[in-house]
Amino acid sequence: MVDKWLKWENGKEWGEIQCPMLDDEYVMTYYPEGVPCYYSYTAPFVNDGDLCYYRYDHDEGCWDTDTLFCMGEYIEGIILKFGQRAY
Repeated sequence: MVDKWLKWENGKEWGEIQCPMLDDEYVMTYYPEGVPCYYSYTAPFVNDGDLCYYRYDHDEGCWDTDTLFCMGEYIEGIILKFGQRAY
């Protein structure tokens, strides 16, 4: 499923959380700098040519398992920031 891991340019590490959508691997999660951490997110990754991520809801204590968030087509060298569209 993950062809390539990328990184958030303005993400702050929250910590590792077991992710059932990624074969129960523990993945580092991130949140936007300067805001309360209600959600944390996996690093962005390339999946079949698209930029994607998963979201963890800290208030509910679980992953949003029904949604694979896609930001658009992957372009080599793209800089990914929270609060911006990838394309």
